[in-house]
Amino acid sequence: MSDPDLEELRQQTQRTDRLAEPATGEDESDDLVEDLVDALAAIDSGEQAKTFAARDESVTALLTTLAEREQDLEAVGTSLQSALGRDVDRDALDRSEVVRLAVRLGLREAAPEYLDLLADASGEYARRNF
Repeated sequence: MSDPDLEELRQQTQRTDRLAEPATGEDESDDLVEDLVDALAAIDSGEQAKTFAARDESVTALLTTLAEREQDLEAVGTSLQSALGRDVDRDALDRSEVVRLAVRLGLREAAPEYLDLLADASGEYARRNF
């Protein structure tokens, strides 16, 4: 890995002080929840894809290698499950599940308020549709 790559990685992983950042106002939160409800509806209806993609060569290399090494995939996956406070379920682990868990853990650590808003939106979507 070259020095610019290391510097970029260092900047990407640098922690920030959440208290120094502006808080999301209640109106903005309500708007975001409503936008999330709309996005969930679009996904549910097939109007929007259920998947997402990310371009990252080194993470792709890691995930590809883990997918070929079941024991390592299981180690990473169960660590993610545990870190999220979930029951360890080795049978549920595949490359996609590891990515999903890693994204959720990253959001929980860096922007937990957005996961809370997503939970609110999921509840609201379920309430409206069931």
